[in-house]
Amino acid sequence: MLVRADFALPRGPRGERSRRGWGKRQWTWAVLAVVAFVLVIQAAAMYYGLRGPVHGLVSDFVGRPVTGEVKVAALALALMCMPARLRLPFVGVVAGVEVLFNGERLLAGSPLHFGNGVMWGLLALTVYAGTRLTGSERAAALKAAGVAAILIAANAVSAVWLGLTMQALPDVADHFVEVADRALGSPSWVMGRLVHEHGWYLWLITKVYTYLPVGAAVVAYFQLRRSSTEGFPRHHIVKSFILIGAIGPVVYFLFPVVGPAYAFGNEVAGAGWMNVWPHVVPTSLEPVSAYFSQQAPRNCMPSLHTAWATAILVHALRGPRLLKLFGVVWWVCTISATLGLGAHYGVDLVAGLVFALTLEAAMIRPEDGWHPRRIVTVVGGTVAFAAILLAIRYLSVPMAQGGHLAAVALLGVVGVMVVAYARIARPPSLDDAATAPPVGQQALAA
Repeated sequence: MLVRADFALPRGPRGERSRRGWGKRQWTWAVLAVVAFVLVIQAAAMYYGLRGPVHGLVSDFVGRPVTGEVKVAALALALMCMPARLRLPFVGVVAGVEVLFNGERLLAGSPLHFGNGVMWGLLALTVYAGTRLTGSERAAALKAAGVAAILIAANAVSAVWLGLTMQALPDVADHFVEVADRALGSPSWVMGRLVHEHGWYLWLITKVYTYLPVGAAVVAYFQLRRSSTEGFPRHHIVKSFILIGAIGPVVYFLFPVVGPAYAFGNEVAGAGWMNVWPHVVPTSLEPVSAYFSQQAPRNCMPSLHTAWATAILVHALRGPRLLKLFGVVWWVCTISATLGLGAHYGVDLVAGLVFALTLEAAMIRPEDGWHPRRIVTVVGGTVAFAAILLAIRYLSVPMAQGGHLAAVALLGVVGVMVVAYARIARPPSLDDAATAPPVGQQALAA
């Protein structure tokens, strides 16, 4: 008889049924790690006299909430992951709290904001699940609240993290990055001119760039819509987003860059070294690290928008045809926005692509384990990422003068990473599925 390939996996199709004990400990450690990280960033923010993530989270509950698109994504994630019978009461709590807070704002003549209801709804869901629910329903409700809360907390931390980069890193390396970027033809200048000549495209990519968490929520819907009954898959886009957001910002402190619209444009009035972006490419071949205004975060290297958009793409390509199309369009618009809005240089995007594919290679198909191909890909991606950063810093002039050689090397690294990742992500062949043990033997093994 024919046997489905996923029956050959000892952990089951969704990857949770035979590891309940570890799954519970994993979620506990994840929550504790997030809490500890938030407190560490809070302490660092207080040291520099900044509002920390704890202040931001408190404001989300009782003050003016920030970043409404993240709250929308968190609301969507919670709804798709919680038990179906809790969705209507949860929406009722969220809507009721939103009406109360915004009613008070209307009376006071203040602008309306969305987000307080989501925070109180998640708190109510957590309390209700912990006190009134049992078994799998309780676990599903707590995970729904947890995954949404982690997304909100990560966003609060990231906002403070960017503030810390401005306080701790007065000098930036944009001169080096701009010179190295000439190897690729200075794509930010090219795309900047293009999008500013087509207003409709500028409007579109700006919306996509702003609502990146909503794009991730669309993909998450297809991956997690059955999680309340079948359990979470072992690899999903929320995990990718959190891991990219946890590791990527560390590099901001190793390689501070503000972006062409800031350093070579007029994004911050009067702060740019020269006001030439996107019309005139600089010609100097003497790059130096130099002071830049503390009004711009050092968040260019690598481009995490590119990394997150790449995660959306690779996860979308595992879904139905319509989701594949969505992932491709979202990725193209995000790449256009990172360059066309002057937020990043081309080499930032190359680094972001290698960074994202390296992390995805480490996480995709966890049921296959750490086989030699995965180890080689992850180690090779890590080395390639470090080599790109070192080359930009110490070989920027040779890269700019090397003609097409440097461009071929940079794009070749991305191509190799794409092929290596695809080989790891490829599902088992039919021959592998045909050699799987009979279902009865699998049941005994489980």
